[in-house]
Amino acid sequence: MIDGTRAISGFVTVLMIWVLSACGGQNVRQEPVDGLLGQSGQSSAVEPVMVFDTLEHDFGTIIEGERVVCYFDYVNGGGTELVITSVEATCGCTTPGWSNEPLRPGEGESLELIFDAYGRSGVQRKVVTVLSNASNQVVWLTIKANIISSV
Repeated sequence: MIDGTRAISGFVTVLMIWVLSACGGQNVRQEPVDGLLGQSGQSSAVEPVMVFDTLEHDFGTIIEGERVVCYFDYVNGGGTELVITSVEATCGCTTPGWSNEPLRPGEGESLELIFDAYGRSGVQRKVVTVLSNASNQVVWLTIKANIISSV
């Protein structure tokens, strides 16, 4: 039985040496959990990153025929200039407005969305696709409204 105990003890010793040498910390690399954004909100990456404050806006209850406006604020959280190349709405009732000017790293801007409730009723949900040269090339924004009759 003593030979079996020595064998197990030797195996445990070898295993501990292997584990300790493998975890020596010489090749350990820590990265941010989100992969791109650090505490400053800016990326260590060279390419631009589109960072929106929110991805959804709820107008609440509005009256049929009313036109309402909202703004989506965003920042270039990357290391080079951000350019929004297009903004596409799912229907003609939503009109986007945005700047075509390049946005330098750390700078912010607003994207405007005008929703026209003419001829609409009930709960409406519209998706707007924002395309850019950012690492997150496509971002989807959503607007919602509950439209009631004006009569």
